[in-house]
Amino acid sequence: MSFVFNEAEFKKESEEFYSTYPVDVSEIENELNQRYEKEKVSAMVQKKWTYEAIAQKCKVKVFRYCPFYSEVITGRDRNSVAGAFPPIPGLGCWALRTHYPVKEFDDWRKPYVERDLLFAEMMTDHSHHYADVERVLYDGFEKIRKEVSEMKAESTEEQEFKDSMLAACDAAITLGYKFSEEADRMLQTEKDDSVREQLIRIRDTAGRVPRLPAKTFYEALTSVWFTRELCTAMEGSGFAVMGHYDRILYPYYRKDIEEQRITKEEAQNLIDCMMLITEARWKHNENTSGTNASVVIGGCDREGNIIYNEVTEMILNSFEKYEVSSPKLQIRISSKHPDKYKKHVALIAKLGRNCLSILNDDVLIEAHHRAGKKIEDCRMYLAGGCQEPVLSNECNSRAFMYLNLPLLLDAMLFPKELDFWSKENLRMSRVDTAQNFEQFYESVVYKTALFFAMCAVHYYRFEQIWSEINPMPLYSATMKSCIEKKTEITKGGAVYNSTSFSLIGIGTFIDSLYAIKKTVFEDRKYTLEHLKEMIKADFQGFEADRQYLMNKLPKYGQPDAGVDKLAKQVFHDLAKHSSGMPNPRGGYYEASLFAFFFYDVVKENTWATPDGRHAGQRISRGCNPGETSENIDAATLMNSLRSIDMAEYPGCGVTYLEMPVSQTDTDVALFEYVLSAFVHCGGSALDFNVVDKDKLIKAKENPDQYRNLVVRVCGYSAPFISLSEELQDEIIQRALRNG
Repeated sequence: MSFVFNEAEFKKESEEFYSTYPVDVSEIENELNQRYEKEKVSAMVQKKWTYEAIAQKCKVKVFRYCPFYSEVITGRDRNSVAGAFPPIPGLGCWALRTHYPVKEFDDWRKPYVERDLLFAEMMTDHSHHYADVERVLYDGFEKIRKEVSEMKAESTEEQEFKDSMLAACDAAITLGYKFSEEADRMLQTEKDDSVREQLIRIRDTAGRVPRLPAKTFYEALTSVWFTRELCTAMEGSGFAVMGHYDRILYPYYRKDIEEQRITKEEAQNLIDCMMLITEARWKHNENTSGTNASVVIGGCDREGNIIYNEVTEMILNSFEKYEVSSPKLQIRISSKHPDKYKKHVALIAKLGRNCLSILNDDVLIEAHHRAGKKIEDCRMYLAGGCQEPVLSNECNSRAFMYLNLPLLLDAMLFPKELDFWSKENLRMSRVDTAQNFEQFYESVVYKTALFFAMCAVHYYRFEQIWSEINPMPLYSATMKSCIEKKTEITKGGAVYNSTSFSLIGIGTFIDSLYAIKKTVFEDRKYTLEHLKEMIKADFQGFEADRQYLMNKLPKYGQPDAGVDKLAKQVFHDLAKHSSGMPNPRGGYYEASLFAFFFYDVVKENTWATPDGRHAGQRISRGCNPGETSENIDAATLMNSLRSIDMAEYPGCGVTYLEMPVSQTDTDVALFEYVLSAFVHCGGSALDFNVVDKDKLIKAKENPDQYRNLVVRVCGYSAPFISLSEELQDEIIQRALRNG
């Protein structure tokens, strides 16, 4: 059978279908509610009921112009690849809805969130997981079910877990048969020969895959996509990581080529379709921030062998061909990768395909190894969502809580006006009694560490609640360790179990500390009280002083030995104190520095800061310099990373690089240089935003003419015209500022 992808018809068909979402499944949910009212079973049993209901009563959708099958109509949103705290529509979240809201969590977070010290919408990360698609790919759900059935349950809890995993496997198998039956039904009336050929392929495949191991390139792609989508639909959670595609798919591709079962062109068509399926499912508007679906390429295998092959190139070809915002492309790269790979990646960046992240293997593998993980496992890391790393045998919670560092510093300067601690019964010593900067800095570090510890104590309980209100037995069944440990994934069933605070505004934080160091303790230009007076007044009446703070003092990111030394110390101390606290899944906290878009959200209530930044202005993103820094080009920014040990951040630290250049006039060699410099200088993760500033201005004025213009907002990508006017203006200003 040939593999021909009719892109235009697929887009038309998928848009027509997904525009009807969410589909009403209230009748099924009402039946579940009535049953629950009578029996009041555990959330684990509720998930079992959910799987059974979905398998028995939910319809499936087979697209005429798509070779893959995965769409189970469970009532979820079109955009439901994100997390489920708070619950989103769909049967996958039914159990969660019966237990939510969690008043304990909401009461604790409220005063911190309302005043923008924390951004904590979710009580734990329900968006950025990876189901072990390779296990399904190699073994199939039938073998997994057999392993589950042989598990010796020794308690009621273990028996419920076992029964729920069995139901999950049964549901996956049943739904496969449903797709086969639906394709056969459609064949009865289908007249188009090319469509018939595709429906025959689905009919003949769906009853076997993913019930049984995949044997071909097509079956492998199908199995991976089916498993990821099934988990998203049935678990009420987001499974951001689609898989390490070029590593796991290449053996199937090579075998098919050797046995003349497929041509390279047909394989490329299948890859193209896979990329566009993800894009087709998402509908961007001003109320959505962006997708979190991610494909991983490059990197290495368990033994450290470099991954770069024909499948790598085909995936890059797809991103070269299409301007998509989803899936995002997580590109693992190292100093050992061939120039050909780097050149193709550089070309994708040059074209303004602003949906890719660069992940430095030389740093991230070492970061996870230092965190106590086996080197073989560390080499198998993936990334999803923005750039959040996750090992293939890990369950983490990285993107649920963001701490506003500049506001935390202000709270130390103004403990009465910004009182975040009294409700915790914490006694905070005053920082303004310090006799020198060393004492001042030590006090700041101590208070920051105390705040980390306080949050970790609370979140210990909140993570425990996760398993009580939305366990995930289907996800657990894909993880061999969960069956071996007889422990559900949200309770610590994975081999590794990590949690992270994400720290926001480190550039602004460093600049503010340096301003205090220079003006208060070294140059004696101001007293700390006078500096506080200016900050409290938002520099009204102190404009000359503000200009001095902004323009006369060195800033993080600029070539200055004093700032570099302080930055190195700050990065180290924050990593040290935001790591090591235990979580209830048997794991520990790991340091993380990325911003998603919360650097912008939390600005409203963030007071003025000692670096000269006005109240309400944006704080720095990721590892980037503060917003008051000027004249920081790509080379300078890369060089600033040299003094920082980013391997202290397993949760990764992201550098956001604005490149307002003409895509037609700029040589691809510039982007090759940037990639090489980033790896050489020890960066962790890099996000490009390659934009033509003139095109951005035109797109804002004439949106209909620029529907495919994708930009990197921060951790996420989105069509420029889908953004709010405020975000559009910010991106234009970034381009003008850096141009």
